[in-house]
Amino acid sequence: MENKHSTDGIAEDLIRSFVQIASAEMHAKTLLEKRVSELENGLIDLEIELDSHLQKITEIKEEVTALAELRRADMLYLFELYGSRGDKEKWCTVKHLAIAMMTAFEAWQASNHDEALLSAALAKNKRFIKTLTQFLGVEVTECAACFADIIKGGEKNG
Repeated sequence: MENKHSTDGIAEDLIRSFVQIASAEMHAKTLLEKRVSELENGLIDLEIELDSHLQKITEIKEEVTALAELRRADMLYLFELYGSRGDKEKWCTVKHLAIAMMTAFEAWQASNHDEALLSAALAKNKRFIKTLTQFLGVEVTECAACFADIIKGGEKNG
């Protein structure tokens, strides 16, 4: 028996995967910036910690590269899953909005649930979904539930 909706399920999983990998990539980048800043600003004891610190910087750089490769692979697979009918020029915008959406959600969580931050996170999510639909070449919507319905082969329920 053929699962005619498997492509859409794969797409939904890949979207979640690349968003999470992009978020991990940004966290690693932030850690790299912190380590470099500590070195540049004399916040480590060069006689005791230099070799260890430089090794950590190298490891983090390798992690950023590995995470970026994983994210790119997910994004490319996702794009090609829809027959490359979308707008590949939206690639970077999708990536940046994915990171912004998750970072805004984390800010809301850290805030003890400030409603203004939740509203901002939801607005970023809508922009992400709209741009993602353009990237994939599917019906444009800002509603995450509608988008999930679209990729499952259903009708847009507004």
